[in-house]
Amino acid sequence: MGFGDVKVSADYTEGGLVVTPIENNRRAAALRKAAGTMPPASTNIIVVTHKPNILDAFGKDWFDVREGEASVFKPDGNGGYKTVGRIQAGDWGKLAQGN
Repeated sequence: MGFGDVKVSADYTEGGLVVTPIENNRRAAALRKAAGTMPPASTNIIVVTHKPNILDAFGKDWFDVREGEASVFKPDGNGGYKTVGRIQAGDWGKLAQGN
């Protein structure tokens, strides 16, 4: 997809009932940490994960997250983040065209 180096991490895989609640909580914290991490200048960090991980990390406001949806966060510089927006899969073409 042209995103550069891809790094695989268990931090973003769905654990479900296979891992302990402690591990699910650790993964949720890792996802929140990624959302609050300032990327290098002129770059972005893209994380691909699963709905249960998103719900665990970001809460009930994401109960309706859809397949292919992107959540966009802006790090606040203090390890936290602000939600910038949510982009539905069908809207990517419009964004690419500048509409």
